[in-house]
Parts: sequence; structure tokens; C-alpha cells
Amino acid sequence: MSKKPTTPIAKVFAFLGGFHVAIICMVLLLVLTWLSTLEQTGPDGLYWTLRKYFSFNAYYVQPTINEKDLPIILPGGYWVCAVFTLNLLIGGVMRIRKGWKHAAVLVSHFSMLMLMVGGAVSYHQSREAFMLLEVGDTGDYAYSLTELSIEIAEIKEGEKQEPLVLNSDVLSGVRGKPERQREFLLPAFPFDVVVSDYHINTQVAQARGVGIDGAKVVDGYYINPIKPTGLEESNFSACIITIKERASGKTHELILFEGLTHDVTVTVEDKIYGLRLHGEIWNMPFKVRLDDSRGEKHPGTGMAMMYESDVTVLNSEGKDEMMRKIEMNKPLRYKDLTFYQTSWNDAGPKVESGFTVKTNPSDQWPKYAIYTCGIALFVHFIIKLFGFVSTSIARSKNEK
Repeated sequence: MSKKPTTPIAKVFAFLGGFHVAIICMVLLLVLTWLSTLEQTGPDGLYWTLRKYFSFNAYYVQPTINEKDLPIILPGGYWVCAVFTLNLLIGGVMRIRKGWKHAAVLVSHFSMLMLMVGGAVSYHQSREAFMLLEVGDTGDYAYSLTELSIEIAEIKEGEKQEPLVLNSDVLSGVRGKPERQREFLLPAFPFDVVVSDYHINTQVAQARGVGIDGAKVVDGYYINPIKPTGLEESNFSACIITIKERASGKTHELILFEGLTHDVTVTVEDKIYGLRLHGEIWNMPFKVRLDDSRGEKHPGTGMAMMYESDVTVLNSEGKDEMMRKIEMNKPLRYKDLTFYQTSWNDAGPKVESGFTVKTNPSDQWPKYAIYTCGIALFVHFIIKLFGFVSTSIARSKNEK
């Protein structure tokens, strides 16, 4: 802008849209990305490191390298991106010079703004879960590898009824904090529950008298906490559930352990109830059948060389809708869901394929933004080149 701002609002706009704010934001994002990359190799791993550095609730970050806190405080990556987005909006779209000569630059700034907004939409609206199928099997749900929930349901004649779910959000206050406990009132059941001793990574061991370091023994077993691994999906959480009957005042204690393939049951007022700790279930609006799966691994390493699967998408009535091949870098996109081939195993009786299932409203926004920005910058370069050549020819003629 050619005129110097005079009003307070104009000065604030000029500050937020200035080059210095853009440069500071880019430097901070570079530093945060570098430090988070170093920190993710530690015990917390990628999942929790990203949440520490770039989550909505991370207003500031104190980096930890080699399990030692660095004596610096940095703003959280989410909020740096928010300021950078505001800078692009004010400085790159609102305050930029208008006119056809600057149209390409305006489009490139707008595409970068779209990229930042797409990242925010992805953060708040995307979901990710895992689906494991054997060849010939059909699945209509996926489950989270990082967000755990507790399901409580009555079991009638061997059939599990509609469960009540204590999701990861309500359990976050006790997760990884075994000294804490939380009581949940359950009006739909004749009892309430207390969740305690919630450890992130454990081994449930058989007790001989008492548990290690005085750990509570439940039905002859106790929770032996071990150091969490760097990969959140490879941790095995466990907790103790205390069931408190409202009518009689009786209590029952159970150990719930991630990885169990069945419910832990308890009888209350002559009714059987099942409880289970596992990844949050994500029901899909259609079914997927694994028809065939093929894979190769690098010799001696076990690392993936090539995984691919032939799948059939079935509608709610079980009828075939379409057949697709999913490869490692070529996912299946269908009805706002994206299926990525992420694992393959031929060690069992049947070949298995693992799929990461994601829903993300802004899934394709980065691609469109990058393409648009590239084209706009190319057009701007051509315009500048043509102007330079025209000016050079005119200057050359005048000198003659």
C-alpha cells in the first residue's frame, strides 16, 4: 500500500499483513518442524509428538530432545499457521495491488491461503482408522489404533446388545495417569463404573500373592506398566474398572486389557454385562470385500516392496457396486472415504491386507492449491519475461 496507515485498525492490518510477520511465521514453522522431527524418534513417537507441537490445544511448546527439556518456549504450530493464514489473507489478498498485471500473484496467494485453510479443515474434520481383512472376508467397520474407548453392553442369549461407549475424550483425564480415577454414572445400567490405574503400555501378569511394587491384584492378575513405545499403535493399554451396584452397594473389579478379542463379563442383578477396551469403532455406510491380495518384501528386511489388493465395494443390501485395485500409492476413494493399503501378511492360513481408512473433506485441496499456484506463478513469470523482452527491444531501438 502506498499510503501510510493512520488509524489504529489500519496499523494493525498493516502489521499483520506485513512481510516481517510472514518471515517470522515461516522461520518458526521451520524450527518447529525440525524439532518435532528430532523429538519423534524418542519414546513418545510420531502420534503424540504431532499432538504436542501442532494440536489446537498446544498454545506453546517446550521441546524435549534426548528426554531433556530445552530451555526455550515456542508458540504452538497450529497457532503459528493461524497467524500465517491471517497474514496471507490480509497482506496477500486484501492489501495487494489489484489489476490484471498482478492477477497471477493474487491467485498464487489465494491458493496458498486455500492450502492453509485445507490444513485446518483436515485437522478438525478428518478421521482415521484401520481395517484388517483376510482374503474372502467382508468388513463394514474400521477401528482406531490410537484412540481407545471402553464399551459396556448387556449380553442376552450370547448376543451383545447396543453398547454404551466411553470414548477417548472422556477417558483422556485418566489415560496415562494411573494415580487418577474417574467415576461415570450410567443411568441405562443398574451400576456405575470407576476407571482407574489406566496405563499406556502394560503387560498383564499372573500374580503370586501380590503384584510388583504393590500393584493391585484383580482375579489373580495385576497390571505391570512398561515404558511406552515410540509407536502409539504398538502400545497395549490396560486399566482397572470398578463396578458399583446402585441397589445393593456391591462392587466388582475387572482388568480391561487392549488386545483382548472378547469381552470381560460381570453379572449384576442376574444379568450379564460385557466390557471391553479397544480402538474406537467407526461404522462405514457400505461394505468392502477383499477378493485377492498380493505382496512382495525386500529380501532380508521384511520391508514392503509392493502391496496391492483387489476389493469389491458392496452396498447396504450386500450387492456388488464396483471392483477396484488398491495399491500402496493408489488408494480407493469412495463416498468421502479413502482406503490406503498399509500392510500385508501372508504368514497365516489366509493372506491378510490392512487398510488405513480416512475421511477428510479437504483431501484434494493441497493438490488443487499446488497446481493453481504453479500455473499462476508460471503465468506471472511469462508476463514479466514478456515485459522485460519488450522493454529491452524498445531500449535497443532508442539507442540506435
